[in-house]
Amino acid sequence: MLSEWAAFSELAKAFAEGEACLRVAGLTGSARAMVVAGLAKTHPRPLLVVAATLADAHRFTQDLKFFGTPAVEFPEREPRLWRGGRQRESDAERAVVCRRLLAGEPLVVVATPTAIDVPLPSPTEFREATLRFTTGDSLDRELLIEALEKAGYERTDTVVEVGQWSVRGGIVDVFSPAQTAPARLEFFGDEIESIRLFDPTSQRSQATLDELLVLPLHEDGASAEAGRGLLDYLPPTASVVVDSPKLLDATDEDAPERPPLGQRLGGRQRLELELVEGATGPAGLTLDTRSVTQHAGKFTQLAEEIAGWRREGFTVRLAAADDRQADHVQQILREHGVEAIRAASIDAPEGLAIVVGECSSGFSIPALGLILVTETEMFGARRRTLRRPKYQRGSPISVFTDLEVGDLVVHEDHGIGKYLGLKTMAVGDRDGDFLLLFLGLMVLTYSSNRPPVMLIEEPENGLTPTALKRFYQAIRELAFAKDVEKRSQILISSHSPFII
Repeated sequence: MLSEWAAFSELAKAFAEGEACLRVAGLTGSARAMVVAGLAKTHPRPLLVVAATLADAHRFTQDLKFFGTPAVEFPEREPRLWRGGRQRESDAERAVVCRRLLAGEPLVVVATPTAIDVPLPSPTEFREATLRFTTGDSLDRELLIEALEKAGYERTDTVVEVGQWSVRGGIVDVFSPAQTAPARLEFFGDEIESIRLFDPTSQRSQATLDELLVLPLHEDGASAEAGRGLLDYLPPTASVVVDSPKLLDATDEDAPERPPLGQRLGGRQRLELELVEGATGPAGLTLDTRSVTQHAGKFTQLAEEIAGWRREGFTVRLAAADDRQADHVQQILREHGVEAIRAASIDAPEGLAIVVGECSSGFSIPALGLILVTETEMFGARRRTLRRPKYQRGSPISVFTDLEVGDLVVHEDHGIGKYLGLKTMAVGDRDGDFLLLFLGLMVLTYSSNRPPVMLIEEPENGLTPTALKRFYQAIRELAFAKDVEKRSQILISSHSPFII
C-alpha cells in the first residue's frame, strides 16, 4: 500500500541510499509508526526508535506491531524501591534484546533516552558470559554452578522467577530469559542427560529441548564497562528514528556530564519526525497525514461519516484491540446500518473492514485514500493496556487452604484484597464454593495506616454496577471519616456517570 504513495517512495529511496539526516514533517498519530514499519519492511536492518517517555515508547511499540513489524521495548532501569531479589523481568528483557542485536536480527527497538543510558556489559563481555548447554554435553557441575553465579543468577531453593537457579542432587534448574519458562537439566554423572522446560507453579515438565541458552543477567549493568549501553549493541548500519528532534539536544539532569543524544549518535543515519514543517529546521520531506474526528461514542455520527468516506472512494479501516471488541464494534455499526467485515490486515482489499490489533490513534492519508479509525476516536478515552509478564511466574499460594480468614492477598487481576473465606454462591443454575475477596480500597477502610492523598484512575474498569457502588461507599468512608485526622484526600479520573 505504501509503495503507491509517492512521498513515501521518495523517503524510502533516500533511506536506502543512507542519507545521513532525514527530516520528515506531517506525520500525525500512528501514521508515524506506519511509515517506520514500512521502511523496516522495505529495507530490513536493525532500527532504533527513540521516544520521549515510557508511555510514548509503549504506544509506538504497539503501533509498530499493529502495522506488522515485530518491535520490542528496551526497558528503563527500575527504581530501587521496586527492585528486590525477584521479578527481574526488565534485566531479562534487556538481555534478550542484546542477544538478538548481536545475532544480527533486523530488530526494531523502541527506547527512551533514559533506557539508552542503562549501563550494560560490553558486547564482548556479554558473548563470553553467555552459556550454551546441549543434551549429551559433559561438564563439571561445580564449574556450572560457578558460571551461573558469575552470570548474575540468584540461587534459590525453588525456581519460580526469571534469573533464578537451584540444584538438587543431579538436577539443576535455571530460568534463562532465552525461554519463557524455566529449564531443568538432568545429569547422569557429569553428562547432561536431558533438558526440559517446566511449569514454575506445578514444577511439572512441559517440553524437551536439545539446547539451552543461558544469557547473562548482571542487574543494571553490574560488572559493566564504563559508558557501555544500548548504542554499543547496534551495528554501524543501524538507523535511528527520533520521535521528536528536541530529544537530540536534551541533557540528563542525573548525569550532566553526559553529552546530548545527538552527539552520541555520531554518524548514524537519523530520521527525525516532526508534526509541523520547519518546527526545528528545514524539513526535507512532508508526508501529508491528517487526524480523524473524535466521535466519543456517537455512533450515529460515525456511521454517517463512514458512509460519506465510502462515497468519496476512501478505504476505511476500524481498529479493535481484540476479537471481543471487534465483535462489539461490528454489532454497533450493524445497528446503525453499516456492515463491516473482518480483515487480516490494513492492506486487505475490502473497502470497509475491522482489523484486530492495538493502535493508539487514527489518521487519514488523502494521497492513498486511506482512513484509519481506532478505539480512541470511536469510544473516546482509550482503554489502558497493561504490559503483561513475558515470563511464567510461580505462585506462592498453591491451594486456598494456605490462606487464613483476614489475610491480605494480591490478586493477579484485581490487585490488593482481603481473604474472607469460602462462600457458597449460585452461578446460573448451580451452587458452588468460591473464595470471597474484599478488594482494593475496601481493604484501606479497615487499615489504621491510610494514605493522606490518593489518585485513582478509572475505577469503573472491570467492576460490576454493584461492586462500583461498594467502591463509592468505600471512598466516602476514606474521604469523610468521623476522625478528621484519618481522612484521605481522593482525586478520581473517571468516565462513569455514577462516579461523576
